[in-house]
Amino acid sequence: MPSQPVESSRLPSLTGMRFAAAFLVFLCHSFVLGYFHQDAEAALRPYAFAIGWLGVEFFFVLSGFVLTWSVREGQPARRFWRRRLAKVYPNHVVTWVAALGLALWAGQPVDFLKLLPSLFLVHTWLPRLDVILSINVVTWSLACDLLFYLAFPVLYALVRRIPAHRLWWAAGALVAVVMLLPALAQVWLPGAPKLPGQDMSATQNWFLVSFPPVRALDFTLGIVMARIVRTGNWVRLTPAPALALLALGFAIQVSRFPGVYSLTAPIVAPLALLIPAVATADLRGGFSPFRGRALQWLGTVSYASYLVHFLVLSYVHVALGAGRSWGVATATGLLAALFAVTTLLAWALHRFVEEPGMRRWGRPKALPRPGRAPLPATAPEPPKVLD
Repeated sequence: MPSQPVESSRLPSLTGMRFAAAFLVFLCHSFVLGYFHQDAEAALRPYAFAIGWLGVEFFFVLSGFVLTWSVREGQPARRFWRRRLAKVYPNHVVTWVAALGLALWAGQPVDFLKLLPSLFLVHTWLPRLDVILSINVVTWSLACDLLFYLAFPVLYALVRRIPAHRLWWAAGALVAVVMLLPALAQVWLPGAPKLPGQDMSATQNWFLVSFPPVRALDFTLGIVMARIVRTGNWVRLTPAPALALLALGFAIQVSRFPGVYSLTAPIVAPLALLIPAVATADLRGGFSPFRGRALQWLGTVSYASYLVHFLVLSYVHVALGAGRSWGVATATGLLAALFAVTTLLAWALHRFVEEPGMRRWGRPKALPRPGRAPLPATAPEPPKVLD
């Protein structure tokens, strides 16, 4: 039976899950950037890509859930946008400039016409991989995030109009569309030329992975799942079976590599169940694997870590010798050290760029004037899990 409507509370596991998502992407890039000898890297490659896609899908669904859970009573949409842009852009601009400097240091070709779209986070709207993957590769997901944040007041208002007893139907419809999209991409979009080592074209990959309106489906699913919990319609699934379902989805994902069904289709439903399962475990004081103090801290700096990790992995490899690779033990130790370096740099970026940016630009200078449209909310005292 559905539970009663849920009042607002702190959910520490949401922060821990942010780190989990970012760490999965770190593992993905660690496995495919040439640190391991060729045979080991070839064996790791299917798992690496699956892990990376899992991490990004995890974060997109989680973002919709967190923003919905943290909606502030009567907050104007303009203030919401201000806070999100203040959080995203300072770190992005600093790492974009750092990436440019590192590229020049490494003697890599720099085409400013291809780089500038990434500075403004509009570089994933067209299927140009040379633009999407320019400078700091991971920023393609920030371009999706930018659309999510701009659209959130509208998406949230639309989801709030769905009657509580139909929210599960809405979640099922979104999952069905995400699972159907790979088939549609195979029919509608050019199947050639294939990406190296993958059974999909660059256009199909762009549409399914980095085209913002498509990825907004994952974000909207997170909004719906948060509303399911808020309205007391959660089914009391606990984290352990939810994690088991995710493991099954991951196994299917790996088995479908390197085709279009190795992306997000097998894992979207398990992730949509895992996030509220963990959130409700926090509410009831039950078991959660994401609640530890270290995970909380790592989750706090996870955005900065996500932005710097690819630069660390790429350019340390250049410094050590772009063509070098190592055995499993040596490469693993080296990557562990680089994770520590990434974490230290992420702390510095968070402490000296992200936090001052939020203080400087993320707070309104004056109370909003009457007449501004507020962002709909569900509780008078929302949890502070966003910053």
